[in-house]
Parts: sequence; C-alpha cells; structure tokens
Amino acid sequence: MADSQIKLAILAVVVLAIAARSASGNGPPSMEFYMYIAVQNNSLLDNPAPFTAVQSAAPLQNQSFDFGKIHTFDNPLTTMPSLDLSFRIGRVEGWYGNTGQSILTLFLVQTFSFNTTEYNGTLSLVGVDVASDAVKYASVIGGTGDFAFARGVATQTLVSIANIQDRTVSWFHYKLDLKY
Repeated sequence: MADSQIKLAILAVVVLAIAARSASGNGPPSMEFYMYIAVQNNSLLDNPAPFTAVQSAAPLQNQSFDFGKIHTFDNPLTTMPSLDLSFRIGRVEGWYGNTGQSILTLFLVQTFSFNTTEYNGTLSLVGVDVASDAVKYASVIGGTGDFAFARGVATQTLVSIANIQDRTVSWFHYKLDLKY
C-alpha cells in the first residue's frame, strides 16, 4: 500500500512539473521597446506627478558619485521613443541605488509590466549599470503571466538625452533575449 502511494506521489510531481513547463514558454523569445525617464521633472508626461523618478534616500553627507543615494521610479514603456499614448505598452517600476565610489554606477531592481492585446504579465530584472558603458546588461530573473518562468538577458542603450527645466530627460532602448 505504501509503495503505491509513493509511486502515485512521484507520478503527481512529474505530471505537475510537465504541466508547469508546458504552461511556460508562451512568451516571446525576444522583445524590443523604449523606456522614458525624467528624474524629478516630467512636464512632458501626462502624469499627476511632474517626474518619473525621485530620490527616496541619501547618506547624511555628500559622497563622490552620489554614493548611497536611492531613487524610486515608475516609467512608461513604448514601442517607439514617443510619449504618444498609442505607443504605450506598459511601465517599469523599481529602485536604483548609486553603488560606485570611483565611477558612477547604479544597482537596479526593476519590474516591467505589460498589459496589451499581445502580452500580459511582468518581467523582473536585476543588474548593475555603469554610466560610462555604451551598452548595459541586466539579468531577467523571472516573470508572470505570458512571461512565466522567463529568464534571459536584457541590453539597454541610450537613445537620447536632454535637459528640460534643469532636469535630465532620457530615452533608452531595451532588447530582451528570453528563455522559458
């Protein structure tokens, strides 16, 4: 009797593992999109707050390369570098902290949320952003919905940068290579 229960339990685990594996993989193998960011100023975005990223913590004394500062962000994602609502595909929310003491370096934790007719779900990314690097890389460490069990690599490149009302406004291009 105990043998048959053990065999049944093993069979159930195998079936669940196969079902979970087949449920994943419905997402795209790659994606490309743009992110807009305005640090503590965003007069161009239809947003109740005039910014998409704010400083939320800082050390007691000023540090080189703003070491120790933490920012919280909520930025739109688009199919083109435009704030036109017809190009919106989602948003990215998270935190970045200034972690470099000899060069401007950010540690980022971010969740990309997509809610379109094509994709619905989230992707979580973690990575280090050295400001002087032309291309930045982050690890895709998971996802939900259409991106369940996603993992992979995200590359980020700067498309444009401008100063508007003494604040930095930037567009970044993202390319994600995903596996499920």
